[in-house]
Amino acid sequence: MRELDGLRVLELGCGLGLPALAAASRGAEVLATDWAEDAIGLLQRNADRNSLSLRVARVRWSEPEPLLRAAPWDLVLGADLLYEARNAAQLAELLPRLGGEVLLAEPGRPYAKDFLERFGAEPVGERIYRLR
Repeated sequence: MRELDGLRVLELGCGLGLPALAAASRGAEVLATDWAEDAIGLLQRNADRNSLSLRVARVRWSEPEPLLRAAPWDLVLGADLLYEARNAAQLAELLPRLGGEVLLAEPGRPYAKDFLERFGAEPVGERIYRLR
């Protein structure tokens, strides 16, 4: 199991924020982001209920300045992000600018194959990839 204590971790498109919660529970300094205000609120309440410390922010990938100002990140996480062509395009442009290792959980969305090939993705678990 990878050591996360003290690492600066960013989750993109957090939704329910399970990767962010898991990273925070292992001692990472986490910023979880999503474009949807509801997702951000729900994640903060879940973190509070579980006595986990993390930051949340509403950020659009088309307006990534807050993420870039804080770069480089030690670890960037994402789960099920490639369900629309625009997501894949914006993410492909953003990821190289964030620094650090990127782990992406991908359940087989239509835009995933080309995206994963573009980044020379290496499988590290079932449907979990390390991007280069």
